[in-house]
Amino acid sequence: MERSRRGRIRRKPSSDSENDSSTAAPSCKRSKRFAQTESEAEEEAENVEYLEEEEMESIQEASTSQAPRSQSTKARQTRANMSQSACSFTLSSELSIPNAFDRCGKVISMRLTNFMCHSNLFMEFGPNINFLVGNNGSGKSAVITALALGLTSSARATSRASSIQKLIKNGEASASIAITLSNSGLRPYKADIFGPHLTVVRQIRHSSSTYDLQDARGKSVSKKVAEIRRVLLCFGINVENPIFVLNQEAAREFLKELEPASNYRLLMKATQLDVCTSSLTECHAQRRHFTQDLDQLEKKRDVVAKQVEAEEEKLSILKNKEIVKEKLEQCKVKLAWMAVTRHQEELNNLEHSIKLIESKKAKLEHTTSKKESTQATMTQQLREFEATKNQILATYKIQDEKLRTAKRAVQELLLKTSAIKAQIGNAERRMREDQHAYDECEKLIGNYHADFNRVKEQREEHAKKMEALKKLVADGEEVIARLREEQQQIKKDITSVQERVESVKNERIQLHKSKQNIKGNIESLSRNKSNELSVYGEQAIQVVRTLRTQYAGPNMHWMPRGPLGQYISAPNPKYRDLVENQLMSCLRSYIVSSDKERKSLRDLLQNKFHGGNIPTIITSPFTDRVYDVSRNKVRPTTPNTTVLIDEISCDDPVVMNYLIDMLRIETVLVTESKEIAEFLTSDTENVPPHLTRVLVPNLGLEYIPSPNYAVYSSRINPARYIHINVDDRIRQLEMEKSELDEKDASLEIDYMQHKKKAENTQLEITKRGSMIGQHQSRNQRAMQQIMELQNFDYQELPEYDRLKSHLADSGEKIEKCKEERQMLHQKLNEIQERKAELDATAAEENMALNGINEKLSTLDTEAREIESKIRSLDLHYEENTRNFQKTLQLERKMIDEKETVLNELEKARGEAEKLGEFIATTQSEEKIREIISRYKSKIKQVEQLNYNTEDVERELSMLRDDLGLQARHLAVVDSVIKKLRMAYHQRAQLFQRCRHHYFTMVQFQFEQALAMRQFKVSFESSDKEKTWKINVFPPSGNETSNTRSLSGGERSFTTVSLLKGLWSTSDHPFYFLDEYDVFTDEVNRKFITEILIGEGLEWMSRQYCFLTPQDTAVEASNHITVHKLEAPDR
Repeated sequence: MERSRRGRIRRKPSSDSENDSSTAAPSCKRSKRFAQTESEAEEEAENVEYLEEEEMESIQEASTSQAPRSQSTKARQTRANMSQSACSFTLSSELSIPNAFDRCGKVISMRLTNFMCHSNLFMEFGPNINFLVGNNGSGKSAVITALALGLTSSARATSRASSIQKLIKNGEASASIAITLSNSGLRPYKADIFGPHLTVVRQIRHSSSTYDLQDARGKSVSKKVAEIRRVLLCFGINVENPIFVLNQEAAREFLKELEPASNYRLLMKATQLDVCTSSLTECHAQRRHFTQDLDQLEKKRDVVAKQVEAEEEKLSILKNKEIVKEKLEQCKVKLAWMAVTRHQEELNNLEHSIKLIESKKAKLEHTTSKKESTQATMTQQLREFEATKNQILATYKIQDEKLRTAKRAVQELLLKTSAIKAQIGNAERRMREDQHAYDECEKLIGNYHADFNRVKEQREEHAKKMEALKKLVADGEEVIARLREEQQQIKKDITSVQERVESVKNERIQLHKSKQNIKGNIESLSRNKSNELSVYGEQAIQVVRTLRTQYAGPNMHWMPRGPLGQYISAPNPKYRDLVENQLMSCLRSYIVSSDKERKSLRDLLQNKFHGGNIPTIITSPFTDRVYDVSRNKVRPTTPNTTVLIDEISCDDPVVMNYLIDMLRIETVLVTESKEIAEFLTSDTENVPPHLTRVLVPNLGLEYIPSPNYAVYSSRINPARYIHINVDDRIRQLEMEKSELDEKDASLEIDYMQHKKKAENTQLEITKRGSMIGQHQSRNQRAMQQIMELQNFDYQELPEYDRLKSHLADSGEKIEKCKEERQMLHQKLNEIQERKAELDATAAEENMALNGINEKLSTLDTEAREIESKIRSLDLHYEENTRNFQKTLQLERKMIDEKETVLNELEKARGEAEKLGEFIATTQSEEKIREIISRYKSKIKQVEQLNYNTEDVERELSMLRDDLGLQARHLAVVDSVIKKLRMAYHQRAQLFQRCRHHYFTMVQFQFEQALAMRQFKVSFESSDKEKTWKINVFPPSGNETSNTRSLSGGERSFTTVSLLKGLWSTSDHPFYFLDEYDVFTDEVNRKFITEILIGEGLEWMSRQYCFLTPQDTAVEASNHITVHKLEAPDR
C-alpha cells in the first residue's frame, strides 16, 4: 500500500475475500526505512484524535528542526527514486497530520471495519484535493459507499446492495463505519459540545443498524439519527445528490446515456429544484383537498342551519300553542272584516264615480246651453288677467333686488362670525394648556420635599442590596469553579475507565466470534474426517464433486483448479508453515481458463456458498508444462539458503504457473540466519540477480533488497490447509477454544469491575453537575436582581425656583387669554344681533316674493283654463251633446249598482260583528288564508306528535353548538385555502424564475468548460416534456446531435464539463467522483484530471476526492493528496 503527503491509510491483514480478481502484474511498492507496529499506529491515531493542542505544539517544535530532517529525507528519497521508474506516482513529502480543515463538513478521516472487502481500513483525507487510486477490487468504491451509508443514506441508494447487512464482510457478524467531519468554520454545530471536529459512527449488524455521534474526544453525545441529520443540515451535506457523491454505477450509467430526460432529472436533482416541484405539487393537492372539504363543510352547515330553524319553529309552537289559537281567531276576524272593507271600498268607489258623473253632467249641460255668452265672458276675463300680470311682474323685480341685497349682507356677517369663533377657540386652547401647566407646577411644588427624601432613601437602600448580591454572586462563582474542577477531574478518570470497558467489550465480542467459528470448523471437520478437503469446508467438497462430474472424460484438462491448496505441498516439514503463510491469499481460490468458465464457476460457488465468503476466481491460461524459470530464478550464494520455489511441490502446471506469475516464488530466498539475510539485502553489491525478497521463517522477518532496502516483521501462523491431519486440526481447534474460554472468563470479571466503576463515576459527575446547576441558577437570579436595581428608573425632580417662575408665567398667560376671549365674545354678540336683523329682513322680503310668485302662478293657471274652455266650446259642441246623453244613462246604471253593493255590505258587516270587533291589517287576503292554513296545520301537528319542551330545547342547543363549531371550522379552512392559494402562486412564480436562472448558469458554465477544447454545444430544453437535450459538436469537424456517437474520451470530457457546470450552481463541503476516466485514453485522462485539479484550486473552500482505477502522474503537493489502495487480503 502506497501513501503520499497528507494521506494515511492503514489496514490489518485479512485472509477472507468477497470480490473477484484477475491476473495482473505486481504493483511497485515504496520502500520503508522503519516498520510501524499495529499498537503504535493506534496510539498515533489516538493522539491525532484527542490531543489537538499538543499536536499544534509539536508542529511548532518540528518547524525549528526542519533543516536536518529535510537532509535525511532527501537522502532517503534519492535512494528510493532509483526504483520508482515503473510507478505512476511521484511523492514529494512524507505524511503529515491534516490541520487545514477550515470549513465545517469536510471529511477528515474514515475508518472501515469488516465493511465489504476491508477488514480494518483507516484513511486520512486532505482538506482540498484528493486522488484515490487503485486497481479493480482494491476497495475504492467501498470508500464512497461507506461515506454515503455513514451519513444516513440507505444501501439501495448506493446501488451496491438491496440491504445494508449484505455489505458486511463475509464471515463477520458486524461492521462499522466511522467518519470524522470538520466542525471548524463559519457555522460550527454546537462547538462548545463537540469541539473542532466530530465523528459519526454507524454499527451494522445482521439484525439491526445503529448510529453514534461522538465529540472531538471520542465521547458519545447522541445516538439519534435525527441529531445526525441536524448536523448534516447545518453543514449543508446531501450525500444522495449525485453531483456531490457520484458512485461507480451512477458514473457508468451517466457516461453511457446522457439522455435528455436523464439530463433534466439530474439538473433538477442537483439544484434541488425537484424538491421544490414536489412541494408545489403537494401544496396544490392540499389546496384542492381543502377546497373539497370546504364544500362539504358548507353543505353540512346548511343542513344543520335548516335543522336549527325547524327546531326553533317546533319550540316556538310548543311554547305558544294558545297564542297560535288566538292568532288563528284573529286571522279569521281579519278575513271577515277584510270582506266588509272590500265592499265598503266598492261602495266608496261607486259614490265617487256617481259624483264625477254628476259633475260632468252639469258641465256638459252648462256648456251646451250657454255657449255664446260664456265665450264672451271668458274673453273679457283673459284681458283682465293680462293687465294684472304685468303689474305683478314689475313688483316682482323690485322685491327680488331687495332680497339679493339682504342675502349678501348676511353672508358677510357669517364670514366674520367664523373668524371670531376660530380666534375664541385658539384663546380657550391656550388657556387650557396654561391652566394645565399651572396645576402641574402647583402639584410639584407641594410634593417636592417628600419626593426628594423618598428618592434619596431608595438609592441608599438599593446600593446596600446590590453590595450583598454581588458578594453572593462572587461566593457562588468560587463554589462553581471548585465543582467544575472536581467534575473535570472525574471526567478524565471516567474516560479511561470507559475506554477500558469498551476495549474489554470489543475483545469479548471478538472472542465469541472466534469461538463460534472454531465450533463450526470442528463440527465440519468431524463430519468429513475421511476427506482431505474437509479443511476447506463442506462447500468446497461439494464444489469439487460437482466439477469432477461436470468435466469427466476428455474435458478433465479444462476443469477449474481449486481449492489451490489441495495441489500444493511442502516436502520439507519445517517450511510448511512458511509456505502456507506466503500462499495464504490464494489457497482457497479457483483458477479458470476463460470468462465463460468463470461465469459458470461463479454460479456454482454462489449456489454452494449461501452464507457469503465466496472464494476468489482467477482467470489464467491453462498449459501442459510449467514455465522455465531458470533464467529469472535467483541463485543462492550463501549456505543454509534455499529458493522458495524449491520448497513448494505442485504437480499441476496450471497452479504452479499461477504462483510463478503472481507471487514470483522463483525470486524469493529462504534462510535460517538473520545475518545472511542482512548481508544479501543491505548492500547492492551483495544482492543476487533477480532477488525480490529474503524470508527468515524462524524469526518471522522479511527483507527487501537494496536499493529499496526494508525489513518487515510478520507472524507465521500454524498451517491449516497444507498437509494437515484432520484429527490434529480438530485437537488444535479444541485447544484454541479452551484458551479462548479461559480468556473469556477473565475478561468477564475485568469487564464487570470496570463497568461498575464507570457507573459510580458517572453518578459522581451527575451529582456535581446538579450542584453546579443549582449555584448557577442562584447566581443568575442574583444577577437579574442586580441588573434590575442598576436599571431602576428613579423619579426626576425639577428645580424649585424654575417651578415658581413657571407658575407665575402661567398665571399671567391665563389672565391674558381670559381678557382676549371676553373681547371676542362681545364682538361675536354684536355680529349675531346684526345678523338676526338681516335674517328677519330677508325672510320678510322672501315671503313677499313668494306671495307674488303664487299670484302669478294662479293667474297663469286660470288664464290657461279659460283659453281651454273657449277652444272646447268651438271644437266639441256636438260631441258634448252626445256625451251628455251617455252620461245620463251611466248615472242611472251606477245608482242601481250602488244599491246592490250597499245590501252586500250590510250582510258582510253583520257576519263580521258576530266574529269580533274590527282589526286593522296590511296583509292581503291570500296571505291571511295561508297563515290560517299554517296555524291549523301546526296545531294539528303538535296535538298529534305530543313534543316534550325540554327535549326540543336540548336538541336545539346541541344543534346551535354544532352550527357554531362548523362555522368556525369553515372560517379556518377558508383562511387556509386563501393563504395556500397566495403561497402557491408566489412560490410557483419564484420557482420558474429560479429554474430559468439555474438552467442558464449551468449552460453557460458548460459552454465555458467545453470551449477549453474547442467543443461547441447547443441545448434544447422543454419544461413541459421535462427534457434537456445536449448536442455536442467536437472540434474534429464531424458534427453530431447525439452524444452516443462521441468517443469514450469525448464522452468523459463532456460529462466532466457538465459536472463542472452543475457544481457552479450548488455549494457543498465535499465532492466525491468515482471512475470519471473509465472510458478515456491517456491524453483525455490527463486533460480531464487537469480540469478537475483546476476546479479544486479555484474553490479552496471545498474538498474534492476523485477515484480512479488508472495510474496517474499526479504529483502530491500542499493542496493535493494522493492515496493508493492495494488489493486487500481476502
